[in-house]
Amino acid sequence: MNLRRALFSGGVVVVFTAAGLFAADNSTGGAVTSPAVYVPDMSHANGPLPDGVLAWNSLTLETNVETGQELARFTFGFTNVATRADISLVTNVVTTASLTTTNITAVTNFTPVSVVITDTHASCGCTTAQLPQKPWIIPPGGTGNFGVTVNLAGQTGMLFKMITVFTDKGSKDLFMRINIQPLVIPSLTDAERARDVEIAKADRQAVFKTDCATCHVRHAEGKYGKPLYDMVCAVCHETEHRAATVPDLHNLKVSTNDEFWRTWIAHGRAGSLMPAFSTADGGPLNDMQIATVAAYLNTAIPPQPVPAATNAPASK
Repeated sequence: MNLRRALFSGGVVVVFTAAGLFAADNSTGGAVTSPAVYVPDMSHANGPLPDGVLAWNSLTLETNVETGQELARFTFGFTNVATRADISLVTNVVTTASLTTTNITAVTNFTPVSVVITDTHASCGCTTAQLPQKPWIIPPGGTGNFGVTVNLAGQTGMLFKMITVFTDKGSKDLFMRINIQPLVIPSLTDAERARDVEIAKADRQAVFKTDCATCHVRHAEGKYGKPLYDMVCAVCHETEHRAATVPDLHNLKVSTNDEFWRTWIAHGRAGSLMPAFSTADGGPLNDMQIATVAAYLNTAIPPQPVPAATNAPASK
């Protein structure tokens, strides 16, 4: 009797369990579906991209940059004008009193289609394209654009760069030309130089507030090391007709080192014409800019051992 009750109880468990399974299936309609995924035809991906697929704003872009600028930036835009040719045969039967004629005509319909940008490849490591996503599906008639940056560190003159865009319908080469403008240190007349000296005597930080700010502030933006020195410091220290009160940094009669240059660039000297370039003192340069200029000067002008009593450069 106990054995029969146990078997019956087990049977009930099995029935209830199976019922639970059937209920679960019915709650989902009995089928599992996945969202539709666009599948491109990649049979032409390895060839050149034909005309009439992507209409570009330009295949070659050009920009001019100042010496010392870190990056050149470009934006390529396009419109998807791709279509698929659908050819069908139409049969026309013409019957007259004495003759029946059958004509078969080919009819072509053009259907707009999507284009998929799968990747890009640059001509060198300094050039990078910024796609919003990969793969990037461009719907029929859709437009888009993407940026390209070129790292200009250590480069001069005229540069030519290339980006290859790969799609499901072939690849396209896009070109960039960069004209790096030669450094031009503005020259001052004797009268202009004398005027600026008088202004600086009254306020050594005036070079960051008056017309002098064009050279000492605007040209400092985004620059470091030698390019920063060339654009901001050389206008006073490297000009052929340097003012008598401006020291020749290559012939200082004092010992120098990295800390020496940092201190004088950052804080200048009160009571002289040498301004304080640190932002903390009202100047335009951050700590990293000051450090890179100091490092450049420490290399360009070989340091000397610092004596027991630290000397300072002659004031402006």
